[in-house]
Amino acid sequence: MTSPGSKTTRTRIDLSPEAVTRRLRRVEELRRLCLALARARPAQEGTEPQGSGEKPRR
Repeated sequence: MTSPGSKTTRTRIDLSPEAVTRRLRRVEELRRLCLALARARPAQEGTEPQGSGEKPRR
């Protein structure tokens, strides 16, 4: 809630067709990632994540 006399800042959102298309593609990427993570099995303790040379964090 704003008090009388306070300035409100408005964010401008790019609504050009290209910007909307980029945002929709990003949302689709994130959706697919979330679905893949939901289907993935949790890694067993002490094993390295596949594809990366990093040790798991504890």
